[in-house]
Amino acid sequence: MSEKPIFYKSTFVKSVSKQSDRPEPLLPEIAFLGRSNVGKSSLLNALLNRKKLALTSSTPGKTRLINYFLINDQYYFVDLPGYGYAKLPKNLKQQWQRLIESYLKNSDQLKLACLLMDSRHELQKTDKLMADWLNYYHIPYLVVLTKADKLSKNMLQKQLQYFKNQFPDHSVVPFSIKNREMIRQLAEVIQRTLE
Repeated sequence: MSEKPIFYKSTFVKSVSKQSDRPEPLLPEIAFLGRSNVGKSSLLNALLNRKKLALTSSTPGKTRLINYFLINDQYYFVDLPGYGYAKLPKNLKQQWQRLIESYLKNSDQLKLACLLMDSRHELQKTDKLMADWLNYYHIPYLVVLTKADKLSKNMLQKQLQYFKNQFPDHSVVPFSIKNREMIRQLAEVIQRTLE
């Protein structure tokens, strides 16, 4: 018999464009953020064992609002718009930036931010800025290296070490939507934070 998944119940609640519209009741929150097309929606679907709960797209910038998902009737997963996508009009980029910053600064319920980065690349300037910003506001976060299945074992170990050196005070977790062990590992890290 297979063990019960950690996140056994998930429901999309609502999308909001400002803090005052966030869902009631207020519950602990885990936020997911990263550059456009880093795989946030795919990660959420894999973590929650759902096919299309979070809408995925090959077009960067699909998530334009803050999306709330109720998990196990106890807490929210919060999917934030991707940042750093060059092809957006400047005013829209600034609007998103304000939306993300406003959420991160004003959410007393936020227990952890999962900062997603593509495992295939070195630390991007926008990711470094986001990490510095989280550090400045004392927001706890972990680094999730997405698309880990696209690297050889050897290369993944090198990238893991590289990112651990970049973020010595934070957990760095490899993740692939195709690897059940990695999915479970991330789920356990999040669960520990919520306990």
